[in-house]
Amino acid sequence: MRLNKRAIFLIITIVASTVSMRTVNNMFVTTLPLFGKYILNFSSAEVGILSSISFITTLFSTSMLNPRLNARVRRISYITSSFLIMLVLLMVYYSDFLTVWIFSVLAGFLYGLITPNIITSASLVDDRELAERLLAIYSLSLSMSLVLGPLLETYLLNYYDYRSIFLLFIPLAAPLFIFSFATKFPDEGNERFSFREINRKVLFAAVINVMIYNIPFSIITVYASIYTMEVLHVSRWLSYFVYVPFFMVSFFTRLVMAIRPIRDLRFTITSSSILTAIGILLLSFPVNIYFVFISMSLLGIPHGTIFPISTIMISRGTDVRERNSVNSYFLAFGNILMIIFPPLYGFLFTYFGYSVMISTLVIPVIISYSLLRTRYFSEKFMHSR
Repeated sequence: MRLNKRAIFLIITIVASTVSMRTVNNMFVTTLPLFGKYILNFSSAEVGILSSISFITTLFSTSMLNPRLNARVRRISYITSSFLIMLVLLMVYYSDFLTVWIFSVLAGFLYGLITPNIITSASLVDDRELAERLLAIYSLSLSMSLVLGPLLETYLLNYYDYRSIFLLFIPLAAPLFIFSFATKFPDEGNERFSFREINRKVLFAAVINVMIYNIPFSIITVYASIYTMEVLHVSRWLSYFVYVPFFMVSFFTRLVMAIRPIRDLRFTITSSSILTAIGILLLSFPVNIYFVFISMSLLGIPHGTIFPISTIMISRGTDVRERNSVNSYFLAFGNILMIIFPPLYGFLFTYFGYSVMISTLVIPVIISYSLLRTRYFSEKFMHSR
């Protein structure tokens, strides 16, 4: 497939924006719990709540606000939010045990206005094969961010504390603002945003598919480093390094998907569900830090496949008028999971321990896969372009 200059510039914009957004966003959601627990002396339950309130405001801006804005206003809010993220990072650096809650809320709200518009921008081409390849490149960029960010932070934690990390990541947030002026928005004057008007079947399928992984991932994101330090008593940089093999494997998985786009999604969903269940069970009984690395590497494979598959479903099953709304509702549901499960498991960890509760994450994987297989595996968007 030949790419013209316009397509190449679109790819550059998507990659630069995505890498900048996700590198900083991942640092925020994984380091804020560590900052809360080891700098501000929060309990495990308070750490979960601190993380979840950010996703509450993300849920509001993603599902209630963003779908109802027209393309012009959405573009202005996107550019403004991209700039304000840099100020939020600076404010977290100066925050205390009271003000950190405010900045967690604000960061979540801003990312809710940023993320769905990048996804939509990646699919706004008439060529369906190019659209799916761009979505794969978008997902690949997400994974690349999740490798570069933890590697950089692991290095920085040898010399700086968790508070300083927020300050040091401000330059990485700048490309998102710079390329926000070039990000593509729909030209449609009759975009659909009502939940009753969109293709709910493909939305529900995409949501159930992502539940296979997002429920375990919501716990891994918040507690993996804390879990490693509390159970194996390793240093802070080594406990954070567990994210590196996880995201590294995810990156290479999405690289394969970008090179060879998936036509029939069903086999990949099935194999990813099996690997998720195995990885969770291995992680719940860590023998040593190397065993954790192996478990996290295995979990990196479904992390690389499940989310891109959901975006492909949406691209195949929607038209451009409804795509922004469907993407917004889809991302909003992921935020609901992040609101519910981290504080719930933070409370349960206090009473039942880490290992036992992590093993229970297999249950929603089995339920979600079974529901997806029985209700949606026969749909056209599952097995054809």
